[in-house]
Amino acid sequence: MVNELRPLRVNAIELLRQPGTERPVDAAIPAEPLGVVHERLDGDIGVALVLASMNDGIVVKGSVRAPWSSACRRCLKDIAGVAVVGVDELYQIELTDEDAYPIENGQLDLTAMVRELALIELDAEQVCAEDCAGLCPACGINLNTTSCECDTTVTDHRWSALDGLVLDDS
Repeated sequence: MVNELRPLRVNAIELLRQPGTERPVDAAIPAEPLGVVHERLDGDIGVALVLASMNDGIVVKGSVRAPWSSACRRCLKDIAGVAVVGVDELYQIELTDEDAYPIENGQLDLTAMVRELALIELDAEQVCAEDCAGLCPACGINLNTTSCECDTTVTDHRWSALDGLVLDDS
């Protein structure tokens, strides 16, 4: 059986022997073994990283890419794209930095970091365009293609007692 997560597990001892050593990690990882379950995910998760050893750990830089497909949150048009998140993380044997990931048993396991970054980015709400007008809340027409005459003013009925109030500004 092929271990699909193997590219995300790196021998850290080898890297830490010589500070300044770099190692690339380029892979396409299926979502299921990675533990990424999301309705927007539309393919394998791409990893393009460079691991650079330092005296006190390993710096991981690069990007994680997750293809997605969804509906625009404003007009419900089908859209698709690739979520790209930059990576700049630190792995340490002895955690001196509170944000660092641990190196355990001489192994650097990138799985948790990749899973976390992919899921966070996939949760971002997507729109077809920044200026998408969305749907009319009254009649449901797509305001990007046509217009309507609906009254869409929002009123708070809790303040309706003040509607007849006339202030004397003199």
